[in-house]
Amino acid sequence: MTSPRSIGPVRFGPGVEFDLIRRLINPDDLLPIGVDLGPGDDAAVLEGGWVLSTDLSLEGVHFRRAWLDDQEIGFRAVSCALSDLAAMAAVPVGVFISMAANGEEVVEALQSGCRQAASEVGAVVLGGDLSSTSGPVFIDVIGLGSASRPGLRSGAVAGNDIWVTGRLGASSTALRVWQSGEEPPLEARQAFARPSPRCDEGCYLVERGIANALIDLSDGLAGDSAHLAAASGVQIVLDEDRVPVATVAVEVLGPEEALQAALHGGEDYELCFAAATDAVDPSYFQDHFGIEVTRVGHVREGCGVWINRGGVEPEPLTGSGFDHYTADVL
Repeated sequence: MTSPRSIGPVRFGPGVEFDLIRRLINPDDLLPIGVDLGPGDDAAVLEGGWVLSTDLSLEGVHFRRAWLDDQEIGFRAVSCALSDLAAMAAVPVGVFISMAANGEEVVEALQSGCRQAASEVGAVVLGGDLSSTSGPVFIDVIGLGSASRPGLRSGAVAGNDIWVTGRLGASSTALRVWQSGEEPPLEARQAFARPSPRCDEGCYLVERGIANALIDLSDGLAGDSAHLAAASGVQIVLDEDRVPVATVAVEVLGPEEALQAALHGGEDYELCFAAATDAVDPSYFQDHFGIEVTRVGHVREGCGVWINRGGVEPEPLTGSGFDHYTADVL
């Protein structure tokens, strides 16, 4: 039996929220026997390859009920949690759902959406907790998955390429349109209301040995690639003209604002990963998963995230991703 290990320092990118998390975690605490991976990644990993994640959805912070119906709120809450399992290359097994809401009909609608989202990736609702409240709707989801070889944020090395699945910025576009008092186009609304956790894609990338480092895009490409860079101890350089911006974002926001939504908006729930040169076959993703995959940059020695805007040298990418402690409430 191995000796207990300390948690050690958690390595995140910059941001007030992540500075707070660093202060909340004692790096000298010991991981219990049976825990292979503790704080600092998208989920914890237990002995035997069991993967545990947790994700919170709160009315007024993550959604408004004027924008989504209750079933969509439940679906979205579980899908966002399952995206953490996708980032760990874990096969989803089940979810535990704790919620607080006012009225039986509301609870039943929320639970229906939760169950549907779990079912779409082959998982089931295994339990949870329930409370009545006169305040905002609250849903906390614990995801349970299984991974023979968990994907990690660490592992990117100089010379790797950086890739993302899908297109970015549609969910953030919907949010901006709602905040302006209008109704977003269907494509943008669906991106916000019904995200698709890339569970199959995450498993494929790690099981085939393609992804050296892996993370899901919940806080925006800028912020989440910064976590990848910090965890791996490298610098990531993004190519501005390669960022796959969603067409609906360009149509609604214009090219420049759409690029900012893709970089900083968040809640795309796509995957970002580092891979060796020529390790990725984009046609395989299109043929087997029905999505595109785009090389958006590369890894080199250094730290942080830089961006190539077409000049002689890349420049530091200012502004991170979504941060709960600096963002305005919805």
